[in-house]
Amino acid sequence: MKKSELNLSVLKNSLSTLKECYQDLKSQNDEKIKIYIKDSCIQRFEYTYEAAKKIMNKFLKKEYDKNDSDLTINNIFREMYGLGLIENFENWVDYRQKRNLTSHEYDINLTYPIIDIIPNFINDTEFLINKLESVLTND
Repeated sequence: MKKSELNLSVLKNSLSTLKECYQDLKSQNDEKIKIYIKDSCIQRFEYTYEAAKKIMNKFLKKEYDKNDSDLTINNIFREMYGLGLIENFENWVDYRQKRNLTSHEYDINLTYPIIDIIPNFINDTEFLINKLESVLTND
């Protein structure tokens, strides 16, 4: 697969905005402002997760001729883990569960704990990007 066939820019850009927002949260002392930044972090987690999931799906379809019936979300994570493109299958399952909380539950007490997983999510998404770039540039 040629690098041009799998555009990682959306994922990279969304991850960049998440990282920036999370840093702002960590450096903020005003509790009221922190609440707004947490909301933004959760939103950015959501769209970064979605971008990562779409990239994984697209990669498996193009590189391994997988089809939609092969690619349930857990199968996507299993395949990517088996290929060494994600470091931890369980983390990605957890991210999916957290993402589902944000889209189906509107209870702040359930969504704010998502902030705690953001550092791991950032690291795991950077790992994914680096591995995909390595695979795509070596083809």
